[in-house]
Amino acid sequence: MNERKESKKERKRKERKKRKQERKHESKQARKQENKEARKQARKKQKKESKKTRKHESKQARKQENKEARKKETKERKKTRKQESTKAIKQESKQERNKRKKEIEKTRKHESKQARKQARKKQKKERKKENRKARKHESKQASKKASKKETKERKKERKRKQESKKARKQASKQESKHERNERKKESKKTGKQESTKASKQASERERERERERERERLGAVAHACHPSTLGG
Repeated sequence: MNERKESKKERKRKERKKRKQERKHESKQARKQENKEARKQARKKQKKESKKTRKHESKQARKQENKEARKKETKERKKTRKQESTKAIKQESKQERNKRKKEIEKTRKHESKQARKQARKKQKKERKKENRKARKHESKQASKKASKKETKERKKERKRKQESKKARKQASKQESKHERNERKKESKKTGKQESTKASKQASERERERERERERERLGAVAHACHPSTLGG
């Protein structure tokens, strides 16, 4: 029985080991596949990037080549133009040169005439502006003078009015002095009468107050001497 039990345990151990080994093997294979796929993707990315860089470099190289070729063409064209112009100038005759000189002189004269005309026009405009300014200045001065005259006249009128007012006031004062004196006399008379009346009224009021005080004193004495208040 012990041998059978031991054999069963060994079988179970062997099965466990086999399972572990199988799991390890499967995990290794899965990792290998993942690594392979990752490598493939990385290679694809590298290939795409390398293609892009190659295309970009090729484009830049083509651009540079085209620029250089254009520069060379332009230089050659300039050289050919210079050569052609020198040849044409040499081939031209003296008559054509004289004609050109005459045309140039005519154009210069025409330009000088136009410049003179323009200068004259500018001078005329400046003169007109100066005349306008002078007229405006003169008109302003005339208006200022007229305004000064008007202000002077107004001041004179104001002075005249003030003088007339002062004369009227003085006349009214002189007339009113006599009236005031008469009023003062009348007021003094009336004031004396009123003062006498007021003094009389005040004296009567004082007398009445003294009488009332005496009555109060008499009443207080009678109250103190009354037998009912003393308790008898």
